[in-house]
Order: sequence, then structure tokens, then C-alpha cells
Amino acid sequence: MIKKFKRAENKKLYSNFISLSFLHAANLILPLITFPYIVRTLGIEIYGLVIFAQALISYFSIISEYGFNFSGTREISLTKNNIEELTTAYNSIMTARFVLVIICFVVMAIIVFSFEKFSIHWELYFLTFGMVIGTMLFPTWFFQGMEKMKYITILSVSSKAIFTISIFVFVKSPSDYLLVPVLNSGGYIFVGIISVIIINVNFKIPFKIQKSINVWRHLREGYYIFISTISTNLYTTTTTVVLGLVTNTTMVGYYAIAEKALRIIVAIFSPFTQTIYPHVIQLAKNSFEETVVFLRRILNFTILISIFIWIIGFIFAKPIFHLLFSQNVNHSILIFRILSPLIIILPTASILFNVVLLPFKMDKYFSRIYMTGAILNLFVLGILLFVFKLSTVGAAISLLICEFTITIYAAIVIQRNNIKVFSFYK
Repeated sequence: MIKKFKRAENKKLYSNFISLSFLHAANLILPLITFPYIVRTLGIEIYGLVIFAQALISYFSIISEYGFNFSGTREISLTKNNIEELTTAYNSIMTARFVLVIICFVVMAIIVFSFEKFSIHWELYFLTFGMVIGTMLFPTWFFQGMEKMKYITILSVSSKAIFTISIFVFVKSPSDYLLVPVLNSGGYIFVGIISVIIINVNFKIPFKIQKSINVWRHLREGYYIFISTISTNLYTTTTTVVLGLVTNTTMVGYYAIAEKALRIIVAIFSPFTQTIYPHVIQLAKNSFEETVVFLRRILNFTILISIFIWIIGFIFAKPIFHLLFSQNVNHSILIFRILSPLIIILPTASILFNVVLLPFKMDKYFSRIYMTGAILNLFVLGILLFVFKLSTVGAAISLLICEFTITIYAAIVIQRNNIKVFSFYK
């Protein structure tokens, strides 16, 4: 009976991994098609402006998500066998996100119209905000908690495919830059609406505004994760925003090209964390020892593969960048090589934070570590930008230092809590 159950669990895990692998293959291939085209068509300066707007609006995405991609996944995973509790959890989280989006929109409008640097391109910021609305509507956390990754795959790939085709059809010159957020936001909102319909029809869960007591409970439960995600933003997106404020959009463009390329590479590892996260939650309920052994194997495999990819990326960065962008991007190549150790660090950190700390309910460490990283980044970034005048190079060095520091911090916390995942045996 136990063997039969394990076979069923492994089959489900494998199915979810295949679905997410297909999704992330699309997430790698489609941006690789559109990303260089957008840079070449808009030019580095206008591309930097678009990226700056996305960086600013991403603050509101983080607030509206409120860490529900993790706390919500955990809640859905634990209540999925009770339709009443599942319905309450889904609607409470959706209601909370809806309220947060309204607040974010008001704050965004005030900021944009209060400063000339933003108001001269107000249309860009309002159109980019559509991504926040779409993200609110698309409950990735629900499908992930239900371990129904095929829905995420089908919806996301369809949206990205439409966006990719539309970019080549409609974006022909720098003057078409507003079409980028229009098409991007439209894809997010379309997927969000369809997903709400699927949950209503296939899972028999209609959307219904919940009582404030249920909403507040989920906000409290997601608080530590929310603080950590805000902190994460302070040393990732904030770097781009600060560059845009103290330099210019051309420098933002050079930095964004390098960081975007690196994030696309790191995205290779996302299927691992997204697939095994709900599985580890269930595993941790039954056997601590078995969970640690499973995590150790995943972590060892991730580190070995990431080292190999880092070596390839570092060596072949120059010819690949010149092939893709066909213009003077030597500065972006320099930034990419400075950031390249993150190809090893980020997948490792993702396992430690999202697949070890959260399933073992060490949320307080999760937020504490990220807050440390945020404070460190602001301090280091300030010194490198304003004292040593390093601009993009300083931004890259600061991000690298902070990511490395918080990864080591997380590893120490995990080992001290007797979760021995760092061992190349068993």
C-alpha cells in the first residue's frame, strides 16, 4: 500500500515537473526571441526607459502578491481535500489581493503625477500597471498548491506566445515603445481572467468577496514572506530604479540587458523549486529524515549543474551577446560577467529559502535574512555609486555581494536547526 502511494506521488511529481519544464522552456525560448529584438528596435536608451517603468511598477506587484505565491500555495496544499476550507482560502486570498491592487493603483497615480521625471511618461507607467492587475487575477499559488501545473503551463505559454507574435507584428520603431507594456499587460490580464473562469468551472469554486476576518488572517500568515519579498525587491529591482534616478536610461539599458540575460539562464532551475515545493510540504508532515535526504539530493544536483552552466556562460558571453544584440554591448558583457556567479548562487538560494525554510515553517528567518540583504545592498550600493562613482559596475558588485551574503546566512540558519542538507553523501 505504501509503495503504491509512493508510486502515485512520484508519478504526480514527474507530471508536474514535465509541465513546469515545458513552461520554463517557453519562458527561456520566447524571451530569447523577443528580448534582443526589442533592444535592437527600441534602442538601448528607450529600452532602458521601458525597463525603468517595469522596475518601478514591480514594487506594486510585490505588494499585491503579498507573498501569497508561497503562503497561499502552502494554504491550498493543506486544504485541498476539504472543499469548504479550500473555497474560503482561495476567496480570502483573492479578496486581499484585490484590495491591495486598488491601494497600489492610488499610490502609483500619486507618485507619477507628483514628480516630473515620471509624469512626462505617465502613459508608460499606467499601461505597465496592467501587469499588476493581471498578476492579481492569475492565481499561480492555487494551481501550484493543487499540484495542477498543467493549467499554469497552458495559460502562461499561450499568453507569452501571443505576446511574442504581437511584438514582431506591431513594434517596428522606437516610437512604438508604448505597445510593449500594452501587449505585455494585455497578456497578463487575459491569462488572469481565463484562470478565474477555469477555477470556477473545473474546481467549482466561484469568486466571492470574503469577510474581513478571513482576509486579515491570511494577511497575518503571509506577513513574514511579504516582508522578505519586499526586502528582495530592495536589492534587485531597487538597483535598477536607483540607476535610473542617479544616471540615465542608457545606463539602465546596459545593466538591464546583462541582468535580464542572467535571469533567463537562472530560470532554467525554476521547475525544480516550483515542482518540489508542494511535494516537500506534504513530505515534511510525514517524515523529517526522508525530507532531508530528498532535499540534499536536489541541492547537490542543483549546485553541480549550475557550476557547469556558469562556466559555459562566462566563457561564451561575448560571442553570444554580439550575436543576439548586434550593437555595442561590451559594457553589458562586463556587467554580465561580474554577475555571472549568481548562476550558481541564485538556484542554491532558491532551494534554501523556498524549499527548506518555508516547508519547515521558518518564516521568521526567511524575512529576517532578506531584510539583512536589503539593508546591506542599500549600504553597499550607496558607497559604490556615490563614493566610488562606479554606476553600473557598482550596482552589479553590490547585487553579487548581497546575494552571496544572504545565501550563506540561510545555509547557517538551516544547519543550526539540524536540517543537514549540505552533505555530498547519501
